[in-house]
Amino acid sequence: MKVSTTAKENKLIQAMQLLGDHTRFKIFKLLLAKDDLCVSEIADQLDISVSAVSQHFRNFELIGIVEKRRVGQRICYQLKSDEHFTATLVKLTKE
Repeated sequence: MKVSTTAKENKLIQAMQLLGDHTRFKIFKLLLAKDDLCVSEIADQLDISVSAVSQHFRNFELIGIVEKRRVGQRICYQLKSDEHFTATLVKLTKE
């Protein structure tokens, strides 16, 4: 019997891999706690470099669970609240 995965299941696998990293899970939790955070704020709170945070956010962007916006020189992120998939991840992490 051949087993395959759907596009939705593949996205879930990617999200689980993404959140399986301690730092990325902490970033996700920070975004849950505060609606909108800039890369420099997250770097300060996690005591890691701005470039490291930016690299982690590239992974979040690849699976489409965050939105970014530029505020002057700063890049800020928030979870995509209108994305059903993101809402499911939020629900799972709050349980």
